[in-house]
Amino acid sequence: MNTEDVIEIFKMSIINGDVNNAYKIVERNMKRYEKKGNTVEKEFMEYLIRGMKGEISYDDIYSAVADDKYNIFPYIKDYKGYIFALIDAMRYSINRYNIKYPDFDAKRCDDL
Repeated sequence: MNTEDVIEIFKMSIINGDVNNAYKIVERNMKRYEKKGNTVEKEFMEYLIRGMKGEISYDDIYSAVADDKYNIFPYIKDYKGYIFALIDAMRYSINRYNIKYPDFDAKRCDDL
């Protein structure tokens, strides 16, 4: 699966409140990247997981991955805009669903 597809599935999952699926997608692909030796992609996925767990802030994620070193998306022309949109989607869903990943309970947000 293409990295852009992984990120888009992650983004749609967290926006729709399916945090468990978002975490599984990122974790599964992080392991796949590690086996292939793609360290940049693996680090990118680690930042997303740490952000979901609340270990680092949105600004920390943005400042870390906004560097062109992490531009792993060949079809995205405006990389910084794409990363900003991704962080904004994470911020929206984390605030809406009150996510701190390992302790996440979908029923406490009263959406289900």
